[in-house]
Parts: sequence; structure tokens; C-alpha cells
Amino acid sequence: MIGDLPTLDDVDYDGKTVLVRVDLNSPIVDSKILDTTRFEAHIPTLEDLADSKVVLISHQSRPGKKDFTTLESHSKVLSKLLGKKVEYVDEIFSQRVQQRIREMSDGEVILLENVRFYAEETLERTAEEHANSHLVRKLKGLFDLFVNDAFSASHRSHASLIGFVPVLPSVVGRLVEKEVSALDKALKSDGRKLFILGGAKMKDSVRVMKNVLENGIADKVALTGVVANCFLKLSGVEIGEYNTKVVEENREGLKDEELLTILKKYKEKILLPVDLGVEKDGKRVDIPLEKFNGEKIMDIGIETANMIASLVPEFDVVVINGPAGVFEDQRFAIGTHEVLKAVSKARYSVVGGGHIVSAAMLFGLANKMSHVSTGGGASIRYLSGEKLPGIEVIREYWKKKWGVGK
Repeated sequence: MIGDLPTLDDVDYDGKTVLVRVDLNSPIVDSKILDTTRFEAHIPTLEDLADSKVVLISHQSRPGKKDFTTLESHSKVLSKLLGKKVEYVDEIFSQRVQQRIREMSDGEVILLENVRFYAEETLERTAEEHANSHLVRKLKGLFDLFVNDAFSASHRSHASLIGFVPVLPSVVGRLVEKEVSALDKALKSDGRKLFILGGAKMKDSVRVMKNVLENGIADKVALTGVVANCFLKLSGVEIGEYNTKVVEENREGLKDEELLTILKKYKEKILLPVDLGVEKDGKRVDIPLEKFNGEKIMDIGIETANMIASLVPEFDVVVINGPAGVFEDQRFAIGTHEVLKAVSKARYSVVGGGHIVSAAMLFGLANKMSHVSTGGGASIRYLSGEKLPGIEVIREYWKKKWGVGK
């Protein structure tokens, strides 16, 4: 158990038929899977289930996208990583699928078709409503246990994530266990905490900032990226027409009044850039705020990067989410690189998912962090203090239905 959340340690799974929801959704170009990070993250769970009959269910992209495709290539990648065959079945709950599951032997692993080929999968419903879907009704009688190991999808109330929980004993897998433990340490452990929030998605940064400041979790919040530019503007800095446009395009309904309230109330805890990396005549130029004249902001300045980096050793836990600038352009990668380099030396470091994970991997720093989250949206919501449906429903039903003595 992690607190009151059941894990594989709380059930007997050897020789059982186990349905495991994984998240193999990955970037695909010309039918080639470009990143196997999510596949690798599920290996500990699958190795623990080596003596069980394991059926995997996952998704790839969504209807209308170029990479919305079958999971055949995913089964090949997983076979290679797991060191044994992962059989691909090109249907989800047909009679043929049901018969194949009944015939499974201990140690076999099969991967069903992309669950988003089934239209009801992505409907936002309650667990009880999804339990009455065709997907759940057709498959539930074939399994002894349901395992959610898809942390990065657990912020969604989709059929394959929550629909089996009311009708099957359900626990979380090793990946979800690892994610929850790491993020709980970031939010709930003792010691001083620094949150470095950036990227283009302002709403994500504001969500996390509000949670960690209002609940006394963070001792300091350093802002970079678009959200920093927005707060600089609110502080009276003339950021110019181009930068204002970028801020407005990423505002997502955030009101100045709400942001000003946060800025005024927590002014002593919020750290804003003191210089900016801008594009001028095709080159990078670092300009102090007092000399800034509305140039195109592409990164935090070197002084700001050094300022944040020098703070890191003062904290017991450092959480970073979102890059400091346009790190994909080598001219403007300095801020993100320097800050990540410092975070990698922190006593306990958490990289919160999404683009900042890509940056950490690009700079060869991901393996130096204490924890790198596999979930972009899910990790943001967790750090924001929101409950993740795919996890909460397991906690709820374990208490009232599946737990010891129930």
C-alpha cells in the first residue's frame, strides 16, 4: 500500500489472469516509434507479473491524428524490451479475443488493439457508467485482477481506466506506485521546497503555483517561460507587442485580477527573471530588465539562470516543470540547460513531465534526476492538488469493496 492506495503487494497474482492498463502512446513518424520511454517504464510491472496470464490494453493518439494507428508495432517494441513475445491481437473484445484469453497459459502476454478504436472509450463517465459499457461487460468475466499502470492517462475518466474497477479487484502497478510516491514526496515531505515553473502552458504553471503557495508547500517559486513574461508584464515591465501576443495566446482564460492577487499575496516567495535572452538580428542577446525594450523573448537570461541555479542547494526538494525558453533552438537552450543541470544536483529532484522531460533527455540529464515523471497532464494535475480519477477510483473501491475483510 501507498497510504491507502493498494499496489501489487496487496494481492495474489501468480497464475491469475490479469488485465493491465498501460500507456504506450508515443511519438510516431512514418510508422516508426521514436521514443520508447513509456514502454520501458512498464517493464517492472510486467516482470512482476511474469508468472501470470497478462492482457495489456492501451491507446495510441486519438481519432483524426496522423499517428492514430494500430498497436502492432508497439507489441514488437515491447517484446524486445521484455525479452519475450508480446502477442498482438487486432481486436478489443470480440469472440475471438475472448477465446484467446481463455486459452492463455501462465507467462503469456498479449496486447489488444488500440482501445480508442472503440468509440465509448473516451466518453467522460463515472466508473459505474463505464462498468456497463460493452468493453467492460464483454471482458470482465475473463479476469481475476485489474491493474492500472497508466499514470500518464490517469487524469482521464475513460472506460479502460476506471470501468473495470467496480467489477474486478483493482490495484495500481509499479509505475503508478513509483509516480505517486515521488510526487507525494515533492508535495508532502518535510524540508524546504523550490518549484521552478515555466513552459508555454501558463494555466498549468498557475495551477501548480496556487496549490504549492496557498497550502504552504513551496518555500520559493521561480518562474520562467511564458508565465514569467506574463508576471513581468503585471509587475509593470513593458514586454512589447510580440511578447504580449504570445502571453495572450497562452492565457487560456486566466484573468489579470487572479494573477495579480497571487503576485501581491506571495510576492516574497515568487522569483521573476532579472534578465532575458532575446533574439536580435538573428542572434541571442542577454538584456537586463532595466534595458529591455520589448525585443522578442526566447529564453531567460544568463543572470537569471545563474540566480536560480545558485538557489537549488538551499532546498531539500526541487521540482521543475516546463522549459525556460525555446530550448529546441540551440541559441536559446542555455536557460533550460543551466537550470536543469543545477536541478540534477539537488538532494531530491522531480522533473514534472512533458517538454521539460524532453529537454532533460536532450541534455543527457534525465538519468541524474531523482524522479522523471512519465505523465505530462497527469503530473501537473497531481502537483496542482487535483485527484486523478484513474487512481482515486481504485482507492475508493478498495476501501468499500475489494480490501481485506470486505
